[in-house]
Amino acid sequence: MEDTCYAKFVSWMGYKLERVLNVDENVELKRLGKFFKDFRTGRDLTLKEAAGEDWSATTLSRFENGVSDISKEKATGLIRRIGIQPQDFLLYPEAPGAFPMHLQTLIQINDINALTKRRAEFFSENKKTTSMTKLASVLFDAGIHWPEAKYHFDAEAEQIIADRLTIPENLTPFEWEIQEAIMGPASHELLMLLWHRTDRMKHNLRKEERGKILAKLWLGALMDRDVEFLDTFRSDLTEEMDKYGELESYTEGQEVWHFTKLLEQWVVSQNVAHEKQIDDMITDTQLMGDISQAKYFTLIFARTRQGHPHHNYELKNPDPMPIVVRKTAGGVILGRRRYLGLHLDDIVLGRNKSTLRRFEKAESQLSFGSLVQLCEQMAVLVPTLLGSMNVTLQGQNRNITLWLSWSDMVSLKARGKNVADAQDVINQTMEFMKDVPANIRQGQLFVLQRTAMEVGFNHFDESEQRTVAPKLLRQLLKSNHWGLFEYLILRYICPLLGFDDLSLLFQHVQRILSKQPGFFGRSYAYGAMSLAFVCAVKTKSSDEVVNFVQSLRWINDIDEADGSRWMAMGSREIALDLIQKTETSKNVVKQFIVRCQNTGHHKVLADLKDYWRELVPNDYFSGY
Repeated sequence: MEDTCYAKFVSWMGYKLERVLNVDENVELKRLGKFFKDFRTGRDLTLKEAAGEDWSATTLSRFENGVSDISKEKATGLIRRIGIQPQDFLLYPEAPGAFPMHLQTLIQINDINALTKRRAEFFSENKKTTSMTKLASVLFDAGIHWPEAKYHFDAEAEQIIADRLTIPENLTPFEWEIQEAIMGPASHELLMLLWHRTDRMKHNLRKEERGKILAKLWLGALMDRDVEFLDTFRSDLTEEMDKYGELESYTEGQEVWHFTKLLEQWVVSQNVAHEKQIDDMITDTQLMGDISQAKYFTLIFARTRQGHPHHNYELKNPDPMPIVVRKTAGGVILGRRRYLGLHLDDIVLGRNKSTLRRFEKAESQLSFGSLVQLCEQMAVLVPTLLGSMNVTLQGQNRNITLWLSWSDMVSLKARGKNVADAQDVINQTMEFMKDVPANIRQGQLFVLQRTAMEVGFNHFDESEQRTVAPKLLRQLLKSNHWGLFEYLILRYICPLLGFDDLSLLFQHVQRILSKQPGFFGRSYAYGAMSLAFVCAVKTKSSDEVVNFVQSLRWINDIDEADGSRWMAMGSREIALDLIQKTETSKNVVKQFIVRCQNTGHHKVLADLKDYWRELVPNDYFSGY
């Protein structure tokens, strides 16, 4: 009897101990399961529809509720059937112990409370000192202290940065975040080292991105008023911009590049006129709703006023790492681990070293949940890991997504292709998606056909699309968890809806945008608004149209430095002016144009002229 009781006690203790040891893993798995469940239910898919023929609804339910994990092959099929796009993983909630990948805005506005809180969360979960915890410490310190003119990295911190950013072609949120934080505190020598490393980008597929990195380093040198650095690299920067165009030609970063040029003007010649240009730009940026951007510029200018060159003659330059194409998930992890300076012992995954080593050599597999945990620890996006599964031995990607097909369709006309090529893109996509639930396929087909028509292939039946539009509208209104799939539908559905439906839809869009700050798909929402305003003007003047256009005044109050938002704001003001035709509405448009010029939004103005050219007089945009 005593032996039986003792055995039960040991069994009970073992169960409790297992529960304690697995609690973190269960929390992570529940977070991952909920991410998929939110997309599935938001798209009105049953468990059986999402699971498909390969596995059971029960297995999927257990995964969604964090009870059991699934294989990466099952995850890949689930992603396809639910219609999740690679960019949607940017919405995946960051675990407390994950390397911080969402700090850029907090760093720019110097939100010390939020940065301090995130730092405490990270180090409470990562008590062992590794190359990543050292880097995270440097990142948080820089984010908190960068506006202070006297704050610079010490030699140890700079060496940590130099040892990590050895592949300039890596342009993930990890690299952008570090670059954002280090600009002000970096020494003359660190800025030079990073500048020279970009030289090899001149000869590979990321060469057009080099200018964005150089602009960040340039801004860092300006904050320190490092004239020696500016004189050394000015010709290189000028050549880069002449070759690929001023950064103002990009929708993203227009304001920052314009501000950088004004700041350089002030550093070279500090006078009242140059200072006023900077102050005017900050004021106009704030008046247009870009509150965080205006604060960022204010902090930069304040630091620059007291800036002075800083040197670190102890800095060593490790050899840059080569670019290696990895064709397995394990290979991606191996390359990333070496890039980050991590040892197998540094990885916390509930797996022994031999298991991880076999995985890196493609001798064994890890579950999907374990792969996601690896991604979080190594600051790599989940789609990067999953994408390796679709690379052939010839380096081609076998995977097809709505996003890739849409991108291909958008560029067909510029590549001299015809309607047959457009139909081929559609056919190949729909064949690849043949096991995807009907309502997802319907939305995908709608997006691709409307895209083909917009780029000039007018051989598709719009009557069928008008029949589908009300169903897609109900789908959009029902979902409170949008991904790129919904944003692309929104981008193309507006011309097929009446103003009552559009009003309901954009009220819902306002709620969605408030829950997804900074998400990739937001630009498509702003693009849809611009298109809706054009449709409003074509409908001719009516109280219904005016009320609709005025109801979207809220886009002016969104704190977001996005050129597509400026485009939507400008289109709204132009629409009201063309409908109302008053002196007040005309002056509002004039004021908007002047603010675009003062803040460097030249591409916005060029796009507005092209967008509205058939509806406004020839001289509408001239004279400002």
